[in-house]
Amino acid sequence: METMKAVRFSRYGGAEVLDYCTVERPAAGPGEILLKVLAAGVNPADYKFRAGALAGHRPKVLPVVPGMDVAGVVAACGPGVERLAVGDAVFGMLPPSRLGGYAEYVAASSGFFAPIPDGLSSHAAAALATAALTGVELVEDDLGIRSGQRLLVIGALGAVGRAAVFAGRRRGAHVTAAVRRGRLDEVTFADEVIDAGTPCAAQFDGIADTVGGETALSFIGNLRAGGVLSSVSTVRIPGQPRSDVVVRSFVCYPDPQRLGDLARAVISGEQLLQEIQSLKLADVAEAHRRLESGGSIKFVLIP
Repeated sequence: METMKAVRFSRYGGAEVLDYCTVERPAAGPGEILLKVLAAGVNPADYKFRAGALAGHRPKVLPVVPGMDVAGVVAACGPGVERLAVGDAVFGMLPPSRLGGYAEYVAASSGFFAPIPDGLSSHAAAALATAALTGVELVEDDLGIRSGQRLLVIGALGAVGRAAVFAGRRRGAHVTAAVRRGRLDEVTFADEVIDAGTPCAAQFDGIADTVGGETALSFIGNLRAGGVLSSVSTVRIPGQPRSDVVVRSFVCYPDPQRLGDLARAVISGEQLLQEIQSLKLADVAEAHRRLESGGSIKFVLIP
């Protein structure tokens, strides 16, 4: 039996339940690749899942190896894989039903992965995947924002928010970024910037929310009749004060073609990435604790 190092947990709880251990190395099945992981991104969904906050929505048989975002090199291809070959540098988002990124190797469908273009590091690719896909799919697919419309992005300095702003601008919408008062000057990639904690009079066709709670609730009055607020936050928005608008949640899905587009956008200068800090896979508990404490750093684990 071939083995590898991985991080898994056998019960829900704090960062202390994360166990850096030796497990059996997977093999590539039909339509799958075996990826030698060079970098694994850490997302807020990872620590929420570990804490049990998502257990009711995404049931898993424990123990489980978490991690959705991976970048690395194809080590083997299973039967039927034609688009990728051994030695290809790729990155991708593993769906919530699959996971497994916190490891030296992961086996998953080749359809989840896109080539890493020249000019983008594996660290940056791993930091990009789920967050950027979420922001783009939220705006383009769920909200369906069109040219000439007005879009509000709540929490625009986070990784998802940055991608949502990018998607709105790409669609030709007027994009307003809502961030904390002390960070207004950091937003240089939106048409307009407002304080997320101060009421405004503007009206919007759609709202992409990454914060939830009372902050999201405070902007529902700014939706035009028939407008939609779509949220990726797990913080519940209390109440529904209007019957002429829609408030709903959104969960992203793998899309390798879009991943390739986003990677090329980063290379061309789009500000889709936060500050990235690398930690060893064995230090995953520290990454989770620091991410839970807040801040705007994106952590990437190196096996």
